Amino acid sequence: MQAEPYAENIKYYLATSFSQAVAAMMQDNSTATKTAKQFTLAEANAMLPLVRSIATDIREVFRSVIGRRTDLHRMLRKGSLSSGPLYDDEIAESRADLQEEYDQIWKYREELESLGVILRRPETGHIEFPTQMAGCEAFFSWYVDDASIRFWRAADSPSSTRKPLPEVEHHN
Repeated sequence: MQAEPYAENIKYYLATSFSQAVAAMMQDNSTATKTAKQFTLAEANAMLPLVRSIATDIREVFRSVIGRRTDLHRMLRKGSLSSGPLYDDEIAESRADLQEEYDQIWKYREELESLGVILRRPETGHIEFPTQMAGCEAFFSWYVDDASIRFWRAADSPSSTRKPLPEVEHHN
């Protein structure tokens, strides 16, 4: 049956954990940190309405991706019981929808990078703005639900190591 190799392809595609798939998607944004614009705190905060809109869209699409992957896993587990043209069509349609959603996240990511900001975690709306702190490369760290930018991290530390911004700002 021709659909069998296709179903096996999907099984392989879905065998990768979702976090691994997202990590691969975000992987090449490390080059963006070398060439990105450097923001002052005022500039970064001024961009938040636009960045919030994009990050909110990313998070919504990401949640849809999670649901669609779960549905595909469920269909593939039941596959041996309900194989046939209808099943194969449903799998193909779900996979195409999933790919469209991955592509949409990628487009949103590119839109953010064109603004000079970096998407770190699409599932939480974690965004970073390149900056300088005490003469060193750093990032302002912001999540989509934050009212303003209140955290930063050094460029050589993990994105999970955010520190509160000092009271008095001396940025670019």
